[in-house]
Amino acid sequence: MPNAFNLEKRKLFSNLVLISFLALVVGTMFLSNIFKTPIKGQKEVIEQSLVFSNKELDNVTSLSLKNKSGEFTFERADTQSSSQWHMTSPRDISVNSVFVEKLFSSLNVIKTKKLLDDDKANNSNFSLEKPTAILTLTDDKDKSIILSVGIMNTIDNSTYMKISGRNGIYHVEAPSISLENITLADLVESSVFDINFNTMTSFKIFKKASTVPTFEIHKKDGIWVTADDKALDIKRLEDMVDDFVTLKSSFTLDAPTDAQKKQSQTLISNAEYTVKIEKNEGTTLLYKVSPVTKSLVEVPLKDEAHFIINENHSPVIYIVKKDFMNLFELTNDSLKALTTTPAN
Repeated sequence: MPNAFNLEKRKLFSNLVLISFLALVVGTMFLSNIFKTPIKGQKEVIEQSLVFSNKELDNVTSLSLKNKSGEFTFERADTQSSSQWHMTSPRDISVNSVFVEKLFSSLNVIKTKKLLDDDKANNSNFSLEKPTAILTLTDDKDKSIILSVGIMNTIDNSTYMKISGRNGIYHVEAPSISLENITLADLVESSVFDINFNTMTSFKIFKKASTVPTFEIHKKDGIWVTADDKALDIKRLEDMVDDFVTLKSSFTLDAPTDAQKKQSQTLISNAEYTVKIEKNEGTTLLYKVSPVTKSLVEVPLKDEAHFIINENHSPVIYIVKKDFMNLFELTNDSLKALTTTPAN
């Protein structure tokens, strides 16, 4: 009986040892698995993430774009969203707001596909030794980010770029705006009138040489009113003037030739209409609207009737289709339906 008891005891001890051993093995494997789980490195974190954050580009106040068409520089007065961009080189003109909006919108959403080694072979393969475009973004603290753009991969609509202050070559989704193909014509603002109800204090239309406006609105004590000071519904007023805000030119001559200047001066001297806009900083803009013509020097009008508009502070000549001439036929009677209560 004692032998049987001892045998049973040894068997139980062996089972306990075996179970403990198996538990140790399983525990070791579990811990080993935990410690072997890879932790994402900086390179992997960068991949599939946004190249820029909104905050990173919010404070940009000047930018420079260099590509096969030349070098273009732009600036704005401050970081306020209402602050307009202006081209400073090669022309001193208002820049196409659509270009700037698309540029920043595009940069804010592109993602990194892969982060590649910044070595000689990759720089050569992806045309980064001689970039197709170089974009320099400078903020209000004079800190710059330089983007060197390489070749375009048309198979997956991607491109390659190097970013100053960062390691590696970024294989990224291609921006929606083609930096390497931008030309001066793409950058010139085709919107004719600078109309902003927040900065404008009066808007008047004169017919021919008359000194009495056929249409007049102005701001009085912060309220838009008619010539005889009747308050206007601002929303309906904005709708009425919206056709002026959205008016685009068919052709824009940002650097007219001497012959074009001479012809435009002749046409403007007999202006059909004058639009006068006064702004709250004291600036007065005078837009002269010429009679209709079917022929302009070195402009392919194809015998279609157009008229030109020129603003007194700008050398730019806007060429607009005849169909839009009726915009300037607004009269003070047009405002009757927009009046609310008399302004105090």
